[in-house]
Amino acid sequence: MKILILGNMGNAGYAVAKGLRKKNIDVDLAVNISGFGMALPEWEDGNISDNIDPYSVSFSKIKKVWKAPEWIHYFDFKNKLSKKSRFFGKLKARIDLVRMIRRYDIVEAHFPFSIYPQFSGKPYVPYDAGAIREFPYHNDFNYKLAKRSYRKAKKILFTNSDTIPIFHKEKYIEKEQLEFVPFAIDSDKYKPLDASNLRRDLLKKNEDFLIFSPSRQHWQKYNGKGNEKMIKAFAKFVKNFPNSRWVIPNWGLDVDKSKNLIKALKIEEKITWINPLPKNKLIEHYNAADVVIDQAELGGWGSSTLESMSCGKPTITSWAGEDRKNEVDVISCFGESPPTLHGYYVDEIFNNLLELRKNEEYRKSLGEKCRDWVKKTHNPELVAQRHLEVLEKVFNST
Repeated sequence: MKILILGNMGNAGYAVAKGLRKKNIDVDLAVNISGFGMALPEWEDGNISDNIDPYSVSFSKIKKVWKAPEWIHYFDFKNKLSKKSRFFGKLKARIDLVRMIRRYDIVEAHFPFSIYPQFSGKPYVPYDAGAIREFPYHNDFNYKLAKRSYRKAKKILFTNSDTIPIFHKEKYIEKEQLEFVPFAIDSDKYKPLDASNLRRDLLKKNEDFLIFSPSRQHWQKYNGKGNEKMIKAFAKFVKNFPNSRWVIPNWGLDVDKSKNLIKALKIEEKITWINPLPKNKLIEHYNAADVVIDQAELGGWGSSTLESMSCGKPTITSWAGEDRKNEVDVISCFGESPPTLHGYYVDEIFNNLLELRKNEEYRKSLGEKCRDWVKKTHNPELVAQRHLEVLEKVFNST
């Protein structure tokens, strides 16, 4: 069985492919060179600077920082074509993509590439890392094809426990199709390390408490990060502990909204804005911080929460959602709750920050529990094995 993992959202495909390769499974990874820069393996494992805009990555430049293994294949989906040449160029790219799929026995496809295997005649499994959250709000041609692809799939892999209620509301998807798989997190890479030099650079005079948030500025209710709540919580916190600093990324749809709120709350001098970080730099920032706040909206978590936890950092995130309504889904997937601190509401985030600030031993103990939990639940080889079991089941049933 020759497997293709098509697409690399958040480098999840790359992590699984590496895990399968360690098991001597015949698997290739196909990556789009004209998409979002953070979906390139180079962003994950390349030693690149922190001055690269992920929205306008030059692949010809970035590929020089890292030698890709022979099982990674790059294709151009023509995302950046001009309007004049868009139709025929994109049509050819899609035809070429289907032809590539046909060279394999089975494909695991990330959105939006999960649209195309249904036209290949090959068995396939869509991999959903949260794309389903957008499905109820769109009904254009591409989303219709995506929904059709999900409907025709024998199995759908999903990583986000909070999406279970959404899947159940989409009438074209059967519960029996759904198979939960965690993100794969390499705890040998995402680990505690000495980042004291970076910490000194980030903290200003007389400051001794550093908070870091990796998530983009995105205020959208159904798929956002809850940045406005985090900002308000920090504004309350810094009044109690003015020797604190918060480092946040200067990217996302709602950067201006965040900056305007920060200015209105008069906390600009306590905020440091940074560029989006490739993973080699991101790991340093996790380790430089005392506390990480990932997001405060979704009832689940993405890879940033897990990376932070794996680095041994106490992490605040809204893992159970509003009024903890998604906690039952988390427990159904993992059999337990994670050791992260819950922060959906402003006061929740504020109170957690207070407790962490006042008790260094508590911070250390919680960070250790976070790392141990990620190692237990998100081990790449165990996650890869789960992917393989689903793919074999689908392949053997065709």
